[in-house]
Amino acid sequence: EVARRKLTEHHAVPEKFILFVSTIEPRKNLTTLLQAFRKLKDDYRLPHRLVLAGRKGWLFDDVFATVSRLKLDDECLFLGRVSAESLVHLYNTAELLVHPAFYEGFGLPPLEAMACGTPVVVSNVSSLPEVVGDAGLLVDPNDVDGLTVAIWRALTDETMRAGMIQRGLARAAEF
Repeated sequence: EVARRKLTEHHAVPEKFILFVSTIEPRKNLTTLLQAFRKLKDDYRLPHRLVLAGRKGWLFDDVFATVSRLKLDDECLFLGRVSAESLVHLYNTAELLVHPAFYEGFGLPPLEAMACGTPVVVSNVSSLPEVVGDAGLLVDPNDVDGLTVAIWRALTDETMRAGMIQRGLARAAEF
C-alpha cells in the first residue's frame, strides 16, 4: 500500500500491471512480449496494462511501431528511466515481471523483482535460467504462444504464484 501510494506520486501507474524493466532495444525482445500481450488482451480479456521502465537504447523505433500496429497505445505505459526508489515501488506493486530477452548480461531485473516478492517470467536463454533457477517460469524467447500462456498462468494460478513468490525470495537471497 505504501509502495503504491509512493509510486502514484511520481507516475500514473495503473492498479493492475505487468512490468518490464530494461533498456528498450532489440536484444530485449519487446516485440515478442507485445505480441503475447496483444493475445492476452484478445484471447483472455486480460485487465492488466503493460508498464515499461527503461531508457531508449538502439533501434527502439520498431518497438513503438509494434505498439501502434497492435493497437496497444492505450495499454502500454512507457516510463523511461526511473529512479531507484521508483523502481523498488514498481517491483513491489507489479503483479508480474516479464523479461523475454534474447541476450542478457546478468539479469538484474528478474533478481530484483524476486527479491521484492514479484513472480517472474523470463526467457530460457543466456544468463536468465541461471539467475532465476526454479523460481520463475522460463520460456523460449521466440515462442509468442508459450510466453502468452506462461504470463496467464503466472497471473491466475494462485498455487503456482505462491510457490514462485516463495522460491523467488529464497533464490534472490542466495545472491
